[in-house]
Parts: sequence; structure tokens; C-alpha cells
Amino acid sequence: MARKHYKNEGIMKFLTVIGGLVALASQIFIIAELQWFIPRFVGLNTLVYAIIGIFISIITIYTAIKPDKPFPFHWLFLFVLGILLVIFGGGIIACVLLIIAALIGLIEEL
Repeated sequence: MARKHYKNEGIMKFLTVIGGLVALASQIFIIAELQWFIPRFVGLNTLVYAIIGIFISIITIYTAIKPDKPFPFHWLFLFVLGILLVIFGGGIIACVLLIIAALIGLIEEL
């Protein structure tokens, strides 16, 4: 099946990469903060969330760099990644950037 190309795909890719990088930086800061400020029992739970978040951030960046190999570059997938980033510590800025990219794709599809 052929991949759908969006008219504003360059803007969508840019927003997706920037959102993924912002989320990745946020999660790295969370891991760095664990070493200094958070007690040991709380730190393990937060560390697991941050590692899952880093994995999702890498998927986000990879989605924009290599569309449809293996992850789809579709507005719905970008929306889900934005929600997952906010859940796993990527920050609201990264979520907003991915939601904007998803909305651009949704508007083009309508």
C-alpha cells in the first residue's frame, strides 16, 4: 500500500522531530535529577517511567526521519505519541508540538 504524502509534510516532520528532542531532553533531565534529589524507593518507579519515555521519544524521532519504516507517519499515530509522551515524562511542550503536527495532518486529510 502506498504511503499518503501530506502537503505540509515538512512542517509536520519538523514539529515531530523537535517534539521528540524536547521530550528526550526532558526525560534525560528526569534521570539526572534522580541521582541527586529523589529518595531511593520513589526513584526506581520514576526511572522506569523515564526509560519508557526515552523509548517513546526515540520512536517519535524515528517516525519523522524514516516515515513508514517501521512506524507509520500518520496524524493519528502522532496524536497517540503526543499523549504517550506527556504520560511518560516528556513534558507538555513536546505533547503540544506533536498534537499540532497531528492536527495539520488531520486538516489536510479532511
